[in-house]
Amino acid sequence: MQVTVEKPEQGLEHKMTVTFPSDTLNADVEKRLTEIRRTVKMDGFRPGKVPLNVVKKRHGAQVHQEVMGEALQKAFYDATEQEGLQVAGYPMFDDLDDKDGQVTFTARFEIYPEITLPEFSGVKVETIKAEVTDKDVTNMITRLREQRMAWKPSKSAAKKAKKGEQVIIDFTGKIDGEAFEGGSAENVPLELGSGRMIPGFEDGIIGMKKGEEASIEVAFPEDYHADSLKGKTATFDITVHSISTKVLPEVDEEFVKSFGIEDGTEESLVKEIKDSMEKELSRAVESKNRTAALEALQSIVDVEIPKSLLDQEVKNLMDRAVQNLQQQGVKAEDVNISADQFEEEARNRVKLGLVLGDIIKANKLEASNEEVEAYIAEQASSYEDPSEVIGWYAQNPGARSEIRGVLVEGKVAAKIIEEAKVKVVSKAFDEVINPAA
Repeated sequence: MQVTVEKPEQGLEHKMTVTFPSDTLNADVEKRLTEIRRTVKMDGFRPGKVPLNVVKKRHGAQVHQEVMGEALQKAFYDATEQEGLQVAGYPMFDDLDDKDGQVTFTARFEIYPEITLPEFSGVKVETIKAEVTDKDVTNMITRLREQRMAWKPSKSAAKKAKKGEQVIIDFTGKIDGEAFEGGSAENVPLELGSGRMIPGFEDGIIGMKKGEEASIEVAFPEDYHADSLKGKTATFDITVHSISTKVLPEVDEEFVKSFGIEDGTEESLVKEIKDSMEKELSRAVESKNRTAALEALQSIVDVEIPKSLLDQEVKNLMDRAVQNLQQQGVKAEDVNISADQFEEEARNRVKLGLVLGDIIKANKLEASNEEVEAYIAEQASSYEDPSEVIGWYAQNPGARSEIRGVLVEGKVAAKIIEEAKVKVVSKAFDEVINPAA
C-alpha cells in the first residue's frame, strides 16, 4: 500500500492519497454473491438454485459498491495507523480510481490537535465548602409541614387580610367602565403575596375584611400576554368572602410515621432528614467543585477544535433540545432552534473533552469496577428500593459507562484542586442546593 500525506501549513485538515492492489476485491465480490445466491428468492427458480450470473446481474453493482466501500475504509484506517495519524470525525473520500489492478483514492480528514497541558499549579480555582446546620434541618422540617398545611378560615369579622393568608374573592374588572373578557371570576382562592395576579392586585386586598367590598385600580404590565390589555389601567371591584390562615401539622407520631419512620419520634425524623440533607449536600458540593476545577483548567488551555467534532456536538445538543421540547408537548413543526444557539456550548464541551482525554491518558487515570459499584450503591441508597436501582444499572451498560466517565472526571478535578491555587468559600446549604433562591 502506497500512502502520501499532505499536511496543512495551519489547521487540522489533512489530505491523503492511498493506492492499494485490487486483486482481492473481485474475489470478495464473487464470495458475497455466492452467499447471496444461497438465500435469494427469484420467480422461476428454487431457493439456492438461481444461476450465479443472474444473481450477479441483479446484485453485482450493489455488492461491488459495498465491498469497495469496506475496502476503502480499511485501507484508510490502515494508512492512518501506518502514518501515526489520529483521525477526528469521519473522512471524506474523493477521486476514486479503480484500474490496472490498483485502487487509488484521496481522503480529506481532520486530526486531533496537539495539546500542551499546563502545570496545574498555575490554575486558580474557587471551591466551596458547606455543612448542614441544625437551622437547615429545622427549615426543612418546616417546609415538609408547609407541604401538608391546611387553611383555617377566620371567624372574626374584624380580621384583616394579611400577606401570606388566603382569601376567597369575587372580582370584576373593567377598562374605561367596560368589563373585559377574562376579567371576572367568583369564589377564587388567592394566597396574598403569591404573585399569581398582576402587580398591585394582591396588595390592594391586604387590609380588607370578610364581607368587605372595595375597588382597586391596577395597570397591566407592558409585556402582558394579551395584546389588548398590555399597559392598560383597569378597575377591579372586589368582594372578600373569607380570610384563612395557614395551619401547619404538629410534628407528632402520625406526622413522623407518614415519612416511613416506624418509631414515630421527632429525634428519628431529625436524624433521617439530616442524613439525607448531608448526602445531597455532599453530592452537590463535589459536583460544583468538579465543574469549577474543569472550567478553570479549560480557561487557560488553548485548543484548536476539529470542525467535524464541533459539528457533531452541535447536532447532539440540537437533537437533545428538540427531544426535550417534544416531551413537553411542543410539536415538531413548532420547534424553532438553530445551530448557532448551541455552538458556544458545543465548543466548550469538545474542548474540555479533548483536554480531559490527554490528562487522563498522561496520568493513566481510570475508574475501577469496585468504584463504579460503590458509586451506584451510594446513589441507590436515596431511593425506596435500592436493589431496583442497582438492578437497572446492571442492565444498562451505557449508564454504567457514563458513571465511569463521571468518576474519572472527578479524579482529574481532584488532581487539579490538589495542585492548583485554591480559594475556599463557605456557603450555606440553601446557597448550594437552591442557588436561585
